Amino acid sequence: MCCRCCGETQQKVWVFGLGLLFVISGLVCTIWWPSYAEAMIYKTLPLKDGGRTYDKWSITPIPVYLHMYLFNWTNPEQARVAGVKPNFDRVGPYVFREDKIKQNITWFPNNTVSFRPERTWFFEPEMSGGTLEDVITCPHLPSIAASNAARKFNKLIKFFFNVALNTNGGALYQTHTANEWLFEGFYDEFLDYAMKLNNSETANIKSNRFAWFLDRNGTSDFEGTFTINTGVKDLREMGELKYWNGQNHTGYFEGECGKINGSTADLFVPKRAADEWITIFIRDTCRIINLVPVGTEVIEGIEAIRYETQPDTYDSGDLNPDMKCYCPKERQPDNCPKSGMTDIGPCSDGAPMYMSHANFMYADPSYENTTTGTKPDPDNDVFFITMEPRLGVPLEVNAAVQVSLLIQPDKDISILKGVQTFYAPMFVINSKARITKEVAGEVKLALSLPDIGFYMGIAFLCLGALMIAIGFYLSCTNKWYKPKLDERNLINEGQKQ
Repeated sequence: MCCRCCGETQQKVWVFGLGLLFVISGLVCTIWWPSYAEAMIYKTLPLKDGGRTYDKWSITPIPVYLHMYLFNWTNPEQARVAGVKPNFDRVGPYVFREDKIKQNITWFPNNTVSFRPERTWFFEPEMSGGTLEDVITCPHLPSIAASNAARKFNKLIKFFFNVALNTNGGALYQTHTANEWLFEGFYDEFLDYAMKLNNSETANIKSNRFAWFLDRNGTSDFEGTFTINTGVKDLREMGELKYWNGQNHTGYFEGECGKINGSTADLFVPKRAADEWITIFIRDTCRIINLVPVGTEVIEGIEAIRYETQPDTYDSGDLNPDMKCYCPKERQPDNCPKSGMTDIGPCSDGAPMYMSHANFMYADPSYENTTTGTKPDPDNDVFFITMEPRLGVPLEVNAAVQVSLLIQPDKDISILKGVQTFYAPMFVINSKARITKEVAGEVKLALSLPDIGFYMGIAFLCLGALMIAIGFYLSCTNKWYKPKLDERNLINEGQKQ
């Protein structure tokens, strides 16, 4: 627009027209854009083959590190000495980078998708507090588990069991490297003997090697098949677990405690209320874990809610009667674990294994009092997830779980004769993850889109109002630019040519 080439009427048309256009654009941006932008963002969230969410769901974009701690039993030879408690020193962490991908992805017309998780772990020596060659003494799980099963046998059968245990590698404890305990495994004479028995009691034994995570590295064969809701029809169900191995109940715990629900921790429901809990299903424990909102944090410039487990998370009815179903039926009603431990024997082939917070944090003092050694570290051992609630994006995760083994005396089994009753901490798994700056930038952009349009609308309104005000001022003061006569002649001549 050239004011020197325009008459007064043309100038008014330009100023008032542009001012009105900016005002209309501003009203559209401030009133309509925020809800439109939010709707468009939520429209992209459901899990669809080839969609934006699919890329980040099928292969986790945030680096995840598995911090593994083992417990070295420093005085096993004194297990039968009265007044001497078993001492367990926590060693590690042995840090592994975890690459997780989804295999066997299958889409269903009822807005669900099934998959098998595949995890591959790579040792990170620079991040670790020890080497995989560290020598560690731990209770011998195969012997303890078999001895626990033999408690119900009659005297004669227990006698023959004890002879077989003592002559085929049975032991209260063994010493191996950290790598052997964790992934590599070691030949176990007693497991080899049990496999050769080939009876109903040993049918689940598939190898004569032992490790906590034997044959799990780089395979999708262990965790099973998960079926989750895609959120296509109802965004409030996105990521919700519907079936595990085709069933909606684990079968390991009674009633509500065995129901399949929550998230697999890969996708979370968006539009989350400030007081809403998070529920996740953990395959290794065959149960759900609830996390409660405890406050807000800012991570990478994103405001988020922090969710934590609670003192009654691993309760079996001691603190919360609704959690009585986590106590195995054969132990009810008077022999259930005290608060702070979940008996996971039902999903570990009957082995007397228990899950708790790391280092018995929040647990009844009776557990920790049976041993000496490492104390809880609340800053490191707490189980929490920090999440942006509108999009359901986890920003930081610290998922720490401890597995312990109950060891009890038995006068008919040599390795247990005269020992004290104690809970031996075996290992702590702490899965840690924190959002990267690149992914955080994407999240911040998505969260900012409604505000960007709103503030652009405010700017347009201000600019439009300013232009209209200037137009009225020029009209009232009669100060519109008026071309001189010679200028008009030049303009007219130019138009004729």
